[in-house]
Amino acid sequence: MNPIPDDWALATTHIASEYVCHQFSTLVSGQPNILPPLELDFVMLMGCSKLASTLAATYRNPVTINFNIARYADALQMMENGTKPDREENLLSLYPPDHQILLNWPAVVCNKFGVIILWYLPGAIDIDIQNDMVVATANMLALLAASVTCGAETGGKWRTHESNFEPSQHGLTLGCFNLSPAWFLQAHLAPKFHPQVSATLKWDGRSLCQAMQRLAVLIAATLRVMHPDLYWASLATQLALGLWAADKTLDEMGACLREWASVFTAVAIVCNWHSPLHRDPLSHPQWFDVMTSIGNYGAAQMKMLNIWIEIVYGPGAMAVGSGRILRHGVDMGAG
Repeated sequence: MNPIPDDWALATTHIASEYVCHQFSTLVSGQPNILPPLELDFVMLMGCSKLASTLAATYRNPVTINFNIARYADALQMMENGTKPDREENLLSLYPPDHQILLNWPAVVCNKFGVIILWYLPGAIDIDIQNDMVVATANMLALLAASVTCGAETGGKWRTHESNFEPSQHGLTLGCFNLSPAWFLQAHLAPKFHPQVSATLKWDGRSLCQAMQRLAVLIAATLRVMHPDLYWASLATQLALGLWAADKTLDEMGACLREWASVFTAVAIVCNWHSPLHRDPLSHPQWFDVMTSIGNYGAAQMKMLNIWIEIVYGPGAMAVGSGRILRHGVDMGAG
């Protein structure tokens, strides 16, 4: 039984996620394939089937490193963002990786206790769903252009500073912004303040949510396999937000939640970004963040220097791990 109301986009997300999860299990165990759900259209079904196969191939390829994730998490300070070189050198001396690895094949990176630190899925996103998102960026040009900051870098503005964006060979508008149907504004935390629809969704929330639905479904299905506890907690959070919005007669938030297909409450859209090495201080060691890459561009690499892992981050790739633990950055190819 689907716990999500039928008029929510998240209902289709859950159907697809359950299908990917069961298909993944059958592929790993060598059992016959299961029948696909009739609720999914052809493009979505092909995308889910490809994802399940990639997940199974990834799970069969463990790579073990000598890294104590629990002790490393305890050593991190509150709101540590990974941008201070001296501090990072000190952490590296305390928790040195044993060898450097370049990954260009599907793999899970585990510590010596078998705890998965990173899932790396090259080519996991079907080309038709990548094209969905490329087309969707056409509706985001104004938001992307308005997000880029100039002048001296201050505070957390490095994420949107013009120095971190590469010119596009395909005429794409550069930028980086967040979308959320319900989040706390900066410096407006609970319990004094309540969640609000992000300003970026107030512009044309319904169209933006719909444009991203297929990719959001694949990301959710990935989380259903990799971190089921977080997946179910996320579903419960979305439903609770919907009930709260209805109780408070927050019609705009309720409308956005009904069209929001992601199990995450916030999504970052980045176009042609060079990402300096950093951590996500608002994440938690136990959580997984899903990073995806789409489009048409040359060689790109994601570096995670605190575990000495480097991955080929080409179109359709997914990298999943704790943004709080993994100090990561991207060198983008031309595109």
